[in-house]
Amino acid sequence: MSRSRVVLGTLCSALLVAIVAPPLSAHVTPNVQLLKKGRFIGRSLSSASQFFERHLKLDAADRATLEKEAGWVPSSDDTKIYTGRSKSGALVGTAIFLWMPSEHGPVGVAVAFDPRGKILDAAVTDVGSEPLAWVQPLIDAGGLSVYRGLADGAVPDPAKIAPSVKGRMSRYYAMVIAGAVARAQALEKLSRKVSAGQ
Repeated sequence: MSRSRVVLGTLCSALLVAIVAPPLSAHVTPNVQLLKKGRFIGRSLSSASQFFERHLKLDAADRATLEKEAGWVPSSDDTKIYTGRSKSGALVGTAIFLWMPSEHGPVGVAVAFDPRGKILDAAVTDVGSEPLAWVQPLIDAGGLSVYRGLADGAVPDPAKIAPSVKGRMSRYYAMVIAGAVARAQALEKLSRKVSAGQ
């Protein structure tokens, strides 16, 4: 067999592997549930006695707003919204659960808001088994508690999530989590606007 055929065969094999195989920089590991939805809602909206899942229907303008503000348009598969109300029916708050993509698979993040859009609580609910080693130190250092009290319109700074935790991958996941909180803020703001118009 000629040398050119061997080289050509090797190149074709490498090209086939590159096309068929997923990229090495993005892979998914099994998820680990860190916090159940019900527990997060119960602790975040503790004064609520009634809970409802909210189905937000987005028109073209709403979708464009979210795309502009958050670089994202949610689907019903990757985002859930729940409202908590008092016995009298007054709104206590809203909890948003969403999946944020990352290099090692999606990260589940929950954010609870008061009726004016201030963050009451934020948590990582699910993460892949591999990135858990980088995310758990952020959680253990009280990382997401920094967002409690963050007002509507204030940008969630990833540098404020457990700043004592170093390491490139932990800091990468701090950015992923902050991005999820920003998406939840944009969705909650739109949700309030839609509710006010109904």
